Amino acid sequence: WNFTNKLRLLEAEQQSLRQTHRKAVPLYEAAIESAKRSGFIHEQGLACEKAAFYFMKVKNKEKALEYFQQARECYFQWGSFVKVDFIQKELDGLNWLTSSSG
Repeated sequence: WNFTNKLRLLEAEQQSLRQTHRKAVPLYEAAIESAKRSGFIHEQGLACEKAAFYFMKVKNKEKALEYFQQARECYFQWGSFVKVDFIQKELDGLNWLTSSSG
């Protein structure tokens, strides 16, 4: 088993809590890429989702939107339509915030 994606995601979340952006972002990206390479589409979706929430926290709506869209696609491919609906609600709210702030 390959646990690299899980480790990178945990490390990314730790750096997020420490508010070290320069360390958190590459760790989220590494978690996503590792899950993708390993064929763990559900874990790729989770890493994208967590990255999206991170970018919402640091007020980067464009990156949050990008990662939520990736998460939605992963969850759709995995067949988790409850997660697709959850992510869609997040996207709808983010799209509203993005369009009303411009």
